[in-house]
Amino acid sequence: MKIEILGTPFNGIGSPPNIENTADGLRELKLVELLDSKGCSVKDLGNLEGFQIQDIKDSKTGIMDFDLWVNLSNSLSKKLEGILSRKGFPLLLGGDCRMLIGVFSAFAQRNEEIGLIFLDGHADFHTIETSPTGDPADMELAVLTGRGPDKITRIAKKYPLLEEKNILVYGIRAWDQIAESNIKVFDCKQMKEKGIRTALDEGIESFPGKELPVWLHLDVDVLDPKLMPVMFPESDGLSIEELQEFLSHEWLLGQTIGLNIACYHPVLDKDGSAGSRLVSLIAEFLSQQNI
Repeated sequence: MKIEILGTPFNGIGSPPNIENTADGLRELKLVELLDSKGCSVKDLGNLEGFQIQDIKDSKTGIMDFDLWVNLSNSLSKKLEGILSRKGFPLLLGGDCRMLIGVFSAFAQRNEEIGLIFLDGHADFHTIETSPTGDPADMELAVLTGRGPDKITRIAKKYPLLEEKNILVYGIRAWDQIAESNIKVFDCKQMKEKGIRTALDEGIESFPGKELPVWLHLDVDVLDPKLMPVMFPESDGLSIEELQEFLSHEWLLGQTIGLNIACYHPVLDKDGSAGSRLVSLIAEFLSQQNI
């Protein structure tokens, strides 16, 4: 299977791509070359273009850049549909977590049921009523499960885009209202207490379909902020070794059909050391089997 890379170089702090391009930041750290060196087949599709975050609050919904979020989701869905039609393995680089609406819109358009393994420092389960900012990136998981304006929750043929029973959340330190849902959650403390592999196995066993294909969402703020500088740090995150153990075991389960990496900020990673560790980790993860 061929890895197809698509950059989503928007971000929640409004930096234009010529100031900070989150996708190109990972490319500059030799992600593509490293994947090639490990025997992976890689095609780089470049970046999704034309979406600059403005931080303008929508008067009707209270969501920042709401129409842009809808348009971005539709555009990403179309790009992802092309990758899936070619039977590629999608690797989405950069951007923030709002990209998940476009991801699951693509699968809804294809009438394919998949699960989500959500690896993040924040649950991103705010609604318009509870979000402190109106930022799409702190409410996308709630929107995926049908909570929010019709224009975004009913963006595709399926409502909700994702059933709660098909979501596993790992690594959070900020719960963001997710306790009000029926989503299975293993916060960072629980993962460490149970053991990384045990927590992952327990979650997969709770899926209604044990062989359900899954999309893997990795927000880099799941790592401890001492290891990964991020915009909204939460203390006591995963170590590099714990994340590596999670990814290695998750991949061996053989159900992963796509991956996105969110919220890496090159401007915060001034010497590139955190990003280099991340790139090495991702390349090792994707080369475990001959993709």
